[in-house]
Amino acid sequence: MVTITIGGTDKSGALARIAALLVRKGYPIKGQQLVESGSGAKLVKISIDATHVDKVKLAAELKGLDPEYSLVNVEGSHAVSAPSVKEIATRFPDIAPMVQAYGDSFGADTREQELFTAGKKIGAFQYEKEWSFGSPLKMPTALRRTLVPALEALTKVDATDTDVTFPDSPFCSAGNNACCEFIGGFMQGFLDAGPLSAGTRVQKAACKAKGDLRCTFKVNYDL
Repeated sequence: MVTITIGGTDKSGALARIAALLVRKGYPIKGQQLVESGSGAKLVKISIDATHVDKVKLAAELKGLDPEYSLVNVEGSHAVSAPSVKEIATRFPDIAPMVQAYGDSFGADTREQELFTAGKKIGAFQYEKEWSFGSPLKMPTALRRTLVPALEALTKVDATDTDVTFPDSPFCSAGNNACCEFIGGFMQGFLDAGPLSAGTRVQKAACKAKGDLRCTFKVNYDL
């Protein structure tokens, strides 16, 4: 038996929609209920008669049903573990559901730091793999010519020489467990890997999941 907890389910009818999805996907449902988290947000908990659950696949299926839905937890001794950082890197840029599943595997006290660290590793890897050829670039040219195109493979980006904004990031949808720390880490790791942009400091300035209109990161550097 595996119990699945799903967040972002404040809209009416969420339980029925999610249950119907699981039935269509072949998951045999044994129990279902609506509960409230400590903060008052509604959660859907569904128990299924299964020996294992692929968390990455299920997270993607839930996102396909409604972008607000997030896989909060999977309880069961045979639940498939979250993807590794290496696995996420090999699937770039189609990684949003994998990053969500990776973040969901950590508790609230370590989630943001783990996502940031994973983002740094993958950002550095992408720089070395795709953007390290040719003459190194100084800031802000490195931001415009390399970082922004790399980010655009993941989501829509609006950028100036000092701000990078994501109008509708799949890593930071309102109501979900936000994964925007991964994006901040990606930016920091990418710029750290550049010989002439390594002194750049990336800081989150706004977060859609916390009520702001868009996610924004400040990019600070010395000319």
